[in-house]
Parts: sequence; structure tokens; C-alpha cells
Amino acid sequence: MSGLWYTFKDCRTQNPIELTNRTILKDRDSKPLIEELNKLPGFEHLSRKSRVETEMVKSAEVIFVDGQPVASKRDGQFVPVLTNTLALEKLPRITVDMGAVPHVVGGADVMAPGIRRVEGSFGEKELVVIVDEKHGKFLAVGRSLLASGELTATKKGKVVANIHYVGDPVWEVIKSQSPSHSGS
Repeated sequence: MSGLWYTFKDCRTQNPIELTNRTILKDRDSKPLIEELNKLPGFEHLSRKSRVETEMVKSAEVIFVDGQPVASKRDGQFVPVLTNTLALEKLPRITVDMGAVPHVVGGADVMAPGIRRVEGSFGEKELVVIVDEKHGKFLAVGRSLLASGELTATKKGKVVANIHYVGDPVWEVIKSQSPSHSGS
């Protein structure tokens, strides 16, 4: 023996390991979840043999398939996450003016005066994606408070309830963990 002694402190500082709060689902739990997701537009490509993980974030459960975030589940309903462009492209789109952007990404609901354009038809309480008018970037996913026809005719008041937006707790988990899982 050379006489060198190592303490726990020596080992701890050299190799920091980041642990996540994810739960890996067993096949019996993941298959029904994937089948449920496959019924939604933009999720048809998910395989029942995929590795499914979930992570609780406040009142939502974020679902990761093969290491990629695909949706969150809140109050029993699936909402595509803002990084899941395949699913977001299939949702009706509401374009807001640049003045509304800081409010929407701050979690505010969408007000009628801030809307520039409505694309696609939808009913009351259906999911829509909110984008900015300058770049067309996804800002939020919301639930429409009116059907598309009524929404375009409305000039004042709240028209879309903001469910998931850039900067919310679900977004923070997705953005903080996506670089470390990009290779999986």
C-alpha cells in the first residue's frame, strides 16, 4: 500500500452525477399509454416497443419516449410539449402580434385584440398552438374558449386559456434535460 487515503469528499468532487426524477414504465404500463397517444394527431409514429419514462412537474406529468419529451398529461388530458413540432404542426394555429408575446410566454391567456390570424377549424375547448407573427415560433399550447368561427368574430376578451408555455415548469424540465438525453 502506498499510504494514500481517499475520503468520500475526494470522490464526490471529481464525478458529479445529475439524477433525474424520471420513472421508467414497465411494458404493461407503457403500452396502453402509447396506444392512447397514438390516437392523437402527430403521435401516430410512436412504437409500443419504445422506452417510456414519466416525470412529475408540479401538477403535470411529462412523458418521454425514447428519451425525447413528447407530451405532458394534466387533469387526464395530453398536451404536446413545445419541443414536439411534429404534433404541434397538426394543431390549429393562432398567430398573435408581437405585443402579446411577452404576456403569452409569461403564462397569460390569449386575448382577442392580440390575435392576428386563425388557421384551421376547431371547436370550443379544443387544443390550439399559439405562434408569434414575426417568426412563427411556437409560444404556447392553449385550450380555445370559443369555436374558430366565433373566435375570429370576437374583438375583446379572453379567447384561449394558456396551458403550456415557454418558461413554465414543464418547459424548464424539458430544456434542462434535453441536451443530456440527445444521444439516447
